[in-house]
Amino acid sequence: MVGGIGVLRRSLFAGAALAALMVPFAASAQRAGENAVTSAEDAFGVSIGDQNVGLYSDTSARGFSPQQAGNIRLDSLYFDQQFMLNGRIDTGTTMRVGLSAQSYPFPAPTGIADIHLRRPGDDFAGSLSFQYGPYGNAQVEADISTPIVKDRLGAIASLAVARNKYDWRASYDNIVSSAAVNWTPGDKFNVLGFFHGLNGIDGEGQPFMFTAGAFTPPKYDRSIYFGQEWAARNRVARNFGAVVLAEPATDWRLRAGLFRSVNDLQDEYIIFFRNVQPDGNALLDITRSQPQYAASTSGEIRLSRALVEGERQHTFHLAVKGRDVHRDFGGSDTRAFGAARIGIVSPVPAPLYNLTATSRDDVFQVTPGLSYVGQWRGVGELSAGAQKTFYDRKVNQPNLPEARTRSRPWLYNATLAINAGPALAFYAGYTRGLEESGIAPDNATNRGEALPASLTKQMDAGLRYRVTPRLTFIAGVFEVKKPFFERDAVNLFTDVGEVSHRGAEFSLSGQPAPGLTVVAGAMLLKARIEGNQATAGVIGPVPVGRPARNVRLNVQYGPKEWNGFSLTGAVVQDGPVYANRANTLELPSITTVDLGARYNFKLMDNAASARLQVMNVFNDWSWTVSSSGAFAPNKARRVQVNLVSDF
Repeated sequence: MVGGIGVLRRSLFAGAALAALMVPFAASAQRAGENAVTSAEDAFGVSIGDQNVGLYSDTSARGFSPQQAGNIRLDSLYFDQQFMLNGRIDTGTTMRVGLSAQSYPFPAPTGIADIHLRRPGDDFAGSLSFQYGPYGNAQVEADISTPIVKDRLGAIASLAVARNKYDWRASYDNIVSSAAVNWTPGDKFNVLGFFHGLNGIDGEGQPFMFTAGAFTPPKYDRSIYFGQEWAARNRVARNFGAVVLAEPATDWRLRAGLFRSVNDLQDEYIIFFRNVQPDGNALLDITRSQPQYAASTSGEIRLSRALVEGERQHTFHLAVKGRDVHRDFGGSDTRAFGAARIGIVSPVPAPLYNLTATSRDDVFQVTPGLSYVGQWRGVGELSAGAQKTFYDRKVNQPNLPEARTRSRPWLYNATLAINAGPALAFYAGYTRGLEESGIAPDNATNRGEALPASLTKQMDAGLRYRVTPRLTFIAGVFEVKKPFFERDAVNLFTDVGEVSHRGAEFSLSGQPAPGLTVVAGAMLLKARIEGNQATAGVIGPVPVGRPARNVRLNVQYGPKEWNGFSLTGAVVQDGPVYANRANTLELPSITTVDLGARYNFKLMDNAASARLQVMNVFNDWSWTVSSSGAFAPNKARRVQVNLVSDF
């Protein structure tokens, strides 16, 4: 840990020096005005910087994970992300589900997380931010945006260094850097090249807890980290690529992107507390793995033609997207340390591990497609698309013959939206996709194994009603079906049936009164498993870790008379979930309240902002459970302060 602290201190000094060099330059506002609540057009998910509002995110939408399903886009182009973008390389992420996915060229089941890349402006701009908390976290971030050749060439660069502590008090030091160059040689041609890198140092992992029966672990002091300091990990992640936008002829648009994403997880340790008893006694196992490496080259090229006839516009999209993925996994060894107790710090010496050879997983996929979007002003819109995907995969494991799989399905989609008046619109859609199914969990005999791609389908319908010009209500229903992977009778994680998510979702967003902004969303979910394992009684009919409802409410109130000051609040509720495969243990719903304040002001004639947030104000305690059945406590009360100044 000492080495990591030294690197962090040197990086903090470098960040402060960079910030000091920037101060003399005049600049326009860049970051102080960022506000996810006032920017959200609906309650289905928006992230800007470190601010997140809404029901869904790139890791959770309608009960599934868009990231795991491969539904990440960069500026609407296909991106096979191996490690998430963060820092200042993007301006935020918008979740495309329901009505917001209607005119998307190629929608996908469970929605799309559309990341918006950041481009430099016409004037020099910069920002310096400092964050303290929660749990004693500290982060300094500095960034600049500068023109090099006015209206033709510009660049952005950022550096962030942080000491992170998580809700289980484990620490992880991060250094995040990013840069981009934007070139516009003519009015109808633009190229953006970007780089994003993360170095994670001395990362302590959260212990995984599995109980011996249908009960929860006992409560413990959430301020204690009871893992092992030597069981830490280092991570190097890189994302880089380029996006090309061009207008080769009148009414023609070309959009292309080529991306590389690398996630190199080194010194991988996983801490297990197995057979946890009601009093907290357990058995401690710690698994160490060979470095886990994943790299993907992906992208998309799309040629579009727009034809306008009066009030109608017809847009045709011809696209090809693809990816080439290589992953090293496995090679692990587990050591048993005997009796232990959760919530109690009990250091044990680091043992010698006998690591085995890693396995190799290679995926190559190409998907050409054709899409049509028709829009009739004041009447509605219609879209339809078809894609043919060519999926090939091979897995090489030590002492086993090479396993090959291939799939050549047709994928298609159709959506319809009808305006029933100036304020009311109805929509419906159907989408069929092919998605990655993730990897086997840590408590399965085939831990870390990549699962085969799965055919998925989604139907949804709903309405949008503009209550006022500044307040919008959306209501919809959906059904998503996918193959269901679970541990079978011999603890092998495999396809055991089909899971369906039927639900309803609601959004109310906007300004119901001057100075008052509301983003309110709710999802009601009925998740069910159908298949041999469920009908035979091996597992229950409800998958583990799927809340029966999610409710999110974000409010900001700051009238003009308050001169930049505003109050913020949030209510988060997750409904009851089943915590074991037999459906004999149900966890109650969780409700937490966050309160805060924001102040926008001038600092030496530059825009600045200060934010204070107190999360889980009442320090409510509850257990959460992952789909693998691992227990973790919810996040305790925590305080965070953010200071941002543009220059």
